[in-house]
Amino acid sequence: MLFPPSLSADLLARSFRATNGELGVLLIDATAFLDACDADDVAVLGWELWLVDHGWDRSGQPCLAPGYWIGVIPTRDGSGSVIAGSGNSDCTRNDVATLDLQAIIEDRWLPFVRINFTLAA
Repeated sequence: MLFPPSLSADLLARSFRATNGELGVLLIDATAFLDACDADDVAVLGWELWLVDHGWDRSGQPCLAPGYWIGVIPTRDGSGSVIAGSGNSDCTRNDVATLDLQAIIEDRWLPFVRINFTLAA
């Protein structure tokens, strides 16, 4: 399952949709997404951050690439990191609530950060 059936059309429209149909949800919409999962009895298994509308250039740096996403997020220390977690809806809510993206990710990347949720089939 890619998203819960009762997910609002507005939230769906604001989300990045990968070519395989998976969603990258705005962080401000994460709680509403999880609420829909709970309402529809859709089990949440975990999450990861995406950098949307970006790919890799030849030097190994993120570059604009509309429609693509990468799972390695450029971090303030100059490296890249997969930022993810595992666990049910409650665990995921806690993870999302305690994420301090401004401390981890350079400001220029923040508008492109989305969260993808792993859901049970």
